[in-house]
Amino acid sequence: MSFTRKSKPASSSTQAAPFSTGLSSLDDLLGGGIPPSCSVVYTAPDLHSEYGVLLQKYFVAQGLATGEKIYVVGSTAEWVNECMWTPPNATTVEEADEADKLKIAWRYESMKQFETTVASSSSSRTFDLTVRIPPAVVSDALAKHQLVLVDAEAPARVLSRLKDVLATNTVPVRICIPSLGGPQWGDLGPQDILRFLHRLRALLRQYPQACASTSLVATVSGDSYGNGPGWHQRVGWVADGSMTLSAFSANPALAAAFPSAHALVRLHNLPSPHSLVPASDRFSVIRGASGENNISLKCTRKRVVFETMHLGVEGGVGERRTEATVTKKKAEKRVARFEGDAYDF
Repeated sequence: MSFTRKSKPASSSTQAAPFSTGLSSLDDLLGGGIPPSCSVVYTAPDLHSEYGVLLQKYFVAQGLATGEKIYVVGSTAEWVNECMWTPPNATTVEEADEADKLKIAWRYESMKQFETTVASSSSSRTFDLTVRIPPAVVSDALAKHQLVLVDAEAPARVLSRLKDVLATNTVPVRICIPSLGGPQWGDLGPQDILRFLHRLRALLRQYPQACASTSLVATVSGDSYGNGPGWHQRVGWVADGSMTLSAFSANPALAAAFPSAHALVRLHNLPSPHSLVPASDRFSVIRGASGENNISLKCTRKRVVFETMHLGVEGGVGERRTEATVTKKKAEKRVARFEGDAYDF
């Protein structure tokens, strides 16, 4: 019996590369990005945070930066203007993160750092949340029809228009559908949303040059939405990939236990085109060799990172930085003992 080392197969010239989401850590979870002819759905049930929409803006910004064709359904040009953009200096985000790191003892500096995420890759840009996309970039993309805004009409009409544009495009196409189920979509029920996602996945199967990224509005993202619990599982059945971003703002206990994280990420299913095993199970660095599902989301001032969930430093940062409390009486005793020892020789 012989054993061979697992290695990533060489990409074929006829196989299109996955679409980057704009986040290297999210690309790692998806096995390299969103595969062609596949759809991914994000659910974020917290009403006070919009992590699903934030990932959609990364998706659009990545498409604009790489010159790909983008169709945004149900949003306006003002929504695109709120997307993040690359900083003037490529090291701005990394330098800010270095400044925020905790200083450690000198005797531990030579040890290898504990890695919980992946570094930036060449396929995804380094976007800064404090930098907004220049309006000239958006207006130029609209004028050249690189960016097309599609109204949120009846689901059947939206699918019919997407079918027309996909049939006439041979270039890579990104379909972004933020806040599906919101007021702009009218009165959509659970069956309407599931039927739309299922037909969207069937449409993408016919066009290998396109992919879709969808986020559900918070009011229809809870697992109990529809006919009792199990909503997330049903959404996973009609999409190639689905994940839930549960913010810690709704659970103070989790926020206290994991102060460096902001949301718990639950992977329901992952894209696996032309394979029984998702590429993420074999090549994801964050999930590890065993395909773990203990992942968190951290949103700093400048970037968003998916990383392996881990406990912080024992005792907490605040306890390490506080000075020992010494009462006045104890201090006088120590001084008297020191003076007595100094003259006792």
